[in-house]
Amino acid sequence: MTLQQAHALQRRELMSLRAENTRLKKQMAQKDSERPELKELAALRAENERLKTYSFPDSAKEALERNIRYLKQVIKTKDRRFEDALSVWKNTESKCSALSFRIIDLEEKVRILESENAILKERAESAEAEVRVLNGTNKKLEIKANKNFENSSLPSSALPFRKKIPNNRKPTGKKPGAQPRHKGSCRKKLIPTSDPVIIPPPESFLNDPDIYPTGNKISKQLVDLDIKVTVHEFVTDEFRRRSNGTRLHAAFPEGIKDDVNYGSNIKTFAFLLNNYYNVSIAKTQQCISDISKGIISLSTGMISNLSKEFSVKTETERKQIFSILHHADTLYSDATVSNICGSRKAVILCTDKESVLYQHADHKGHEGLGNSPIKDFKNTIVHDHDKSYYSYGSKHQECLAHVLRYLVGAIENEPDLTWHKKMHSHLQRMIHLSKSSSGKLPKDKVTLLKEQYFSILDIAEKEYLAHPPCKEFMDGFNLQKRLKEYADAHLLFLESPEVDHTNNISERCLRKFKRKQKQAVVFRSDSGSSYVCDALTIIETARLQHQNVFNVVYNVFSKKHTTSDQKLC
Repeated sequence: MTLQQAHALQRRELMSLRAENTRLKKQMAQKDSERPELKELAALRAENERLKTYSFPDSAKEALERNIRYLKQVIKTKDRRFEDALSVWKNTESKCSALSFRIIDLEEKVRILESENAILKERAESAEAEVRVLNGTNKKLEIKANKNFENSSLPSSALPFRKKIPNNRKPTGKKPGAQPRHKGSCRKKLIPTSDPVIIPPPESFLNDPDIYPTGNKISKQLVDLDIKVTVHEFVTDEFRRRSNGTRLHAAFPEGIKDDVNYGSNIKTFAFLLNNYYNVSIAKTQQCISDISKGIISLSTGMISNLSKEFSVKTETERKQIFSILHHADTLYSDATVSNICGSRKAVILCTDKESVLYQHADHKGHEGLGNSPIKDFKNTIVHDHDKSYYSYGSKHQECLAHVLRYLVGAIENEPDLTWHKKMHSHLQRMIHLSKSSSGKLPKDKVTLLKEQYFSILDIAEKEYLAHPPCKEFMDGFNLQKRLKEYADAHLLFLESPEVDHTNNISERCLRKFKRKQKQAVVFRSDSGSSYVCDALTIIETARLQHQNVFNVVYNVFSKKHTTSDQKLC
């Protein structure tokens, strides 16, 4: 393209752009004429042009000029105030800007503090929860530490370092023994086993004319125990049968089967030492050896086998005791735990105050009671609060000795309540009235005592609504529920004077097995525990019937059995 052609092209583009610019101006002018604010501006301009050509009067003109000067002065004042306000605003704006940065810093610090506060709050809540747990644990341990045989079911043997047992008797200050003008309790004299030893009077008595005989005799005895060993030897001729060479001899008396045999006296003594007086087998062996001056040395196996021999020989007597207890009018029963090679087994006890039966069982409850006289029993059962017993018998009496101890524990751990103090006094009063009455209490008196009993339980419900029990000690709350639910089983003794209000007879009998368990520490087999139960059954029954225990055991080991006239060697 030449320079002339390029110039022509540029000229044509410039002309087209100018035409386009003119067209756009027209469009803009047309659009501006359509806008209302532009129309109003055009009207104001036209009015201004009209006013310029209008001639005002001189008076009006001066007034307008004065007004204009006043308005100018007002405008200057407002401008000055505006400048002042503007400077104040700028100052304030700068301060607001500085404060905004400060606020940002403070907000950041607040966020940091809030996060730290949240962490501390979590730690505080965790600490409070831990403190509550520790307070509960402390309360439980305190309650457990304060439990003893006076306010719980713990036996007195479980607290060897207990405080002195209180005695309600007041000291009189008198010396022990026989008091003046009262006949003393002397030792009983026995029948002499030998001729009396005559002590001659001293020569000084016979030669003194101031001393004369009264004719009375003064005798004093020396009682001692003589341990002697008797050995009886049995000898017989030996024979031999020609046909087969068998050796024969005459039959020895019953019980003479080994080269050396022991009689019933030594068996009874060793058996009682180990099974009733709770002496270990080794010390029983040593005791018999010492008192016989080393002549008799029983083997530990022989002493241990005495329990099995006694159990086998007394099977019939135990069956009779079982039958007697099964048909008793009132049966007292309790159970305890035995240790068999580290496993927990049970001992079930039943008694009617004249006979007692100990039975070894694998478990308490229905499994243990199913093999005892309790099964199919139709009369009254006195027991502790074991619900298994309520499936047997027709009537029930719970041991109030336990209830009184539980009430003492509730009094100590719930000092804000009053119902347990009232119930403790009321039960003691009922027991006293029952003991003091020769027969049954009058019906109206029994009714009144029962009404007072239930009114105290109503007080307990109201007090527990006002002071809910804490989870660390629920014994008091559970006790008042139990006293209400099993009220008939707690008050049966009021209408049946032949029924005791406690189960202490069973507790005392079970104590014999507990002492043996503590001495033995652990039984090696179920049979060992069973043999102890069988022995205590016969011995404790004899003791309850006021029989001589040694004679009873001696008669068991002296039982005779039929034998043949001849015996093979």
